Amino acid sequence: MNSKKSAPKAASGKRQASLLGPKPRAAAGKPGENRQPQRKTGGQAREAASPESPAVPAGPAVEDQAATIIQCTFRKLLAKKELARRRQEHQEYLEQMEKLQREAFLALVRREQEAARRQREQEEAARRERQEELQRRSRMLEAAFEGDLGEIRAVLKEVEQLLTREGVGHDEAGQMRRLQRRLAMVECEDCHGNTPLSEAAAGGQPLAIQLLAELGASPNSKGAYGRTPLYRAAFRGHLEAVEVLLKLGADPRVYAEDGSTPEQVASLDAVASVLQSWDLSLTETMLRNMEAEQQRRAQEAQRHKEAEAKRMILKVQQLAKEQQRCHKELQQAYCELNRRITEHDKCERRLAGKTELTLQAIKDAEAQVDRLREEAQKAEETLAMARLELREQTQEEEEEVPGLRCQVTELHDVLMKDVGDRIRADGRWPLVIDPSGQAATFLRYQDTNYVDTVNPEHLRPERVRLALLGALRYGKPLVFDLHEVDLFPAVQQQLEAVQPGLAQELLSRALLQEERYLSLLRPADGPEYGPTQFQEARLEHFRLFFVTRVRWPPAEQLQLLLPVRVQLPSTGI
Repeated sequence: MNSKKSAPKAASGKRQASLLGPKPRAAAGKPGENRQPQRKTGGQAREAASPESPAVPAGPAVEDQAATIIQCTFRKLLAKKELARRRQEHQEYLEQMEKLQREAFLALVRREQEAARRQREQEEAARRERQEELQRRSRMLEAAFEGDLGEIRAVLKEVEQLLTREGVGHDEAGQMRRLQRRLAMVECEDCHGNTPLSEAAAGGQPLAIQLLAELGASPNSKGAYGRTPLYRAAFRGHLEAVEVLLKLGADPRVYAEDGSTPEQVASLDAVASVLQSWDLSLTETMLRNMEAEQQRRAQEAQRHKEAEAKRMILKVQQLAKEQQRCHKELQQAYCELNRRITEHDKCERRLAGKTELTLQAIKDAEAQVDRLREEAQKAEETLAMARLELREQTQEEEEEVPGLRCQVTELHDVLMKDVGDRIRADGRWPLVIDPSGQAATFLRYQDTNYVDTVNPEHLRPERVRLALLGALRYGKPLVFDLHEVDLFPAVQQQLEAVQPGLAQELLSRALLQEERYLSLLRPADGPEYGPTQFQEARLEHFRLFFVTRVRWPPAEQLQLLLPVRVQLPSTGI
């Protein structure tokens, strides 16, 4: 009985023991000796995590810590390499920029030196031509005095050869130019105002007098002290020369500055007798004939002048069309360059891996822009020379661009402050004409809303609208930089795209009246562009500037805008 009853008790004891866990074994070894704690089993860990006795969470394993250290070290290494790479790239970029700036500066210096060299060569050639012309005149005067007909003809032949080298033909226009140059040489004067015919009379050379008169020389020209060739021949007693001059139409009644006549100063009685007995009716007839001949020549010269002026006008018009074509091609090249730059930026942002191709496309576009810019500059220089030739042929004064003139240092007073209220009084917005480009740089770094017209992004209608609104809202100048391209029609077109009739309202200042500028507002503009934000005091400071590097803008722009020509001090290298 007792054994049977003790069995269930033993079993229950085992169950309790199993619930309480195994008994801890006594520590082996000597007392006080440190022992490594034994690793608990999973069940023991779960029992230890019971609510009654919460334990501290276990830290990362040694392997995890080692992996973290390795990763941090590796990442630091990669970061150092990336930093070194970027520093190297930045250093290479700085060196490349410095190299490009140095090359650009050297190229600019070479261009200026080349321009200065060409200018010196032109001045030297002009000086040499003037010297040769003076030498020919001196030879002509000396040959006339000495009666050297061969030398006279030789000088005139040199003039003909010079005209041939200059490209003067033998057609009607060419013959007229040759006649004018021949007359200019025959009627040339020395420092006292004496002509070759007067020198021939003073030297007593009847054959030279006859030849020069046939070539168109006047027998009644006045030289030093108002003395005519007949006066000088009579004073020196050259009887044969006096007779030839009288037959050629020399007037014996002409007085010198001292009031004396050729008859009164004749040094020989025979000369005085010839002068006294000369039939003045013959002189009157010859004078009328000479006057008629002069009128005929003047009419021919006028007809030739008008025909030449028409030819030059047609040439100027053709060159102006060529200049406009070059400017249009240059504008397209600028647009293509900006398009290539935009494509390159997109490739860099997307990491497309085609940056080498886009960079090469940018270089090609830049080369095209440089080539077309040079062509446009040459076309403008050719047009300017043709206009100069037209002014010289029509004997007009130096053509001036109507409007204002100022120095670069005066731009702030003229444009920003409008000292003297000249711009306000004129009523037109300024067109700043500055081939050097300094005015555009000045306005770009002022407190202005700057629009680069060669950049298609700047000419988007929405951007133009916001630029105009901002200038009106804050009382700032709005600047359209046309560069060396005729982009004024493109600006007008984009203004019309913003709002029909906007270009005319802006140019005529009607947009500033009766709050018409409020029609430019859009619902998405924000509260800073609310109708109440536009103040009259700020609107008075609004300005509209167009800046161009074209030396001779189209006539349409000169009518719609007030030209302000920027003058630069002459410098040379």
